[in-house]
Amino acid sequence: MAEVLFTPFESAGEPDTLNLRISEMIGRTGFFDALPDGAVVAVKVHPGEKNNVTYLRPTLARSVVDRLARRGARPFVTETTTLYCRERYTAEELVATAAWNGYSSESLGCPFIVADVEPDVIVPVEGEHLGDVGVAGSIASSDALVVLAHVTGHGWTAGLAGSLKQLGMGCTGRRSKAEVHLATTLTIDEELCIACGDCAAVCKGSAIDIGDDFAAFKDDCARCGVCIGACDQGAIGYSHDYGFFSRALAEAAAGVLTCMRGKPVVFVNVLADLTAHCDCEGFSEKPAFPDIGVIVSRDPVAADQAAADLINESQPEPGSSADVPEVANARDKLLALSGIEWWRQLEHAEALGAGSREYDVKRV
Repeated sequence: MAEVLFTPFESAGEPDTLNLRISEMIGRTGFFDALPDGAVVAVKVHPGEKNNVTYLRPTLARSVVDRLARRGARPFVTETTTLYCRERYTAEELVATAAWNGYSSESLGCPFIVADVEPDVIVPVEGEHLGDVGVAGSIASSDALVVLAHVTGHGWTAGLAGSLKQLGMGCTGRRSKAEVHLATTLTIDEELCIACGDCAAVCKGSAIDIGDDFAAFKDDCARCGVCIGACDQGAIGYSHDYGFFSRALAEAAAGVLTCMRGKPVVFVNVLADLTAHCDCEGFSEKPAFPDIGVIVSRDPVAADQAAADLINESQPEPGSSADVPEVANARDKLLALSGIEWWRQLEHAEALGAGSREYDVKRV
């Protein structure tokens, strides 16, 4: 049974700040003591998409960085580029967007590094969908890893975004991300398409051909779906195999953990600004659930299970997308909110040996 530490969101003042409690909880897991002298430590974050305002607060990352520095480690904050065509698609866009949202070397007190600029380290996995996983180079070469996850819903694919999604999507290179997204199918209705080119204009991967009569996807389409919002004709269809995605995501996460085997790794799940959609969305929305607190564990499966349990025990925020009877009265509010069996990723990750859904929680 995995150990999970929990602290509530409320703070009683400077000696009791959430920042200090997070660092204390990481210390209680034995993570800092396990660091080798001068360890290079990757602090994985999701810095938020541009125009999203509910992403993880940069001050939480800074507090962990400062504690690592006092320990004599050499931390860097990191993220990988995206498959989808918004403002984190290239390394340059990612650095600019992160800085826009407050994640810069100056604010963090350490370098901000795009982890997949360095070549992926390929790790074999025995998965149903993935034969191997490409772990982003800068993360793979680090001596230790802190995963700072802002827990959210995930209405597109996963139902729940926490530590496992930070591992399986956020710590991998573009090839592995694309293999996970083979769960998605995009189609173009040739009768509705007018070959206007609006979809191709927003596709930074140049993966759409515009013919005389209709558009067509190329084989290297990343299936990100950004083009859907650009099509005023409603010609682009979308379907998703949620079971495939959950299993492939868990396999990618297990691959990252295999790459980091023997190195200190710790997971921090922040349950604040709990929106129905993930921080990849380029808009703001009212949080679906109230601020709850922070979970810390050396086990990502237990951390995500505990996060889901706490969310499902809470009540929706008044006026939010979750504030409807079918969600408020449900035993599984995450399932009712998205319609996605969010636990499938945890179930598969546990079967792969990536962690345990059984946990013992200790309040800090």
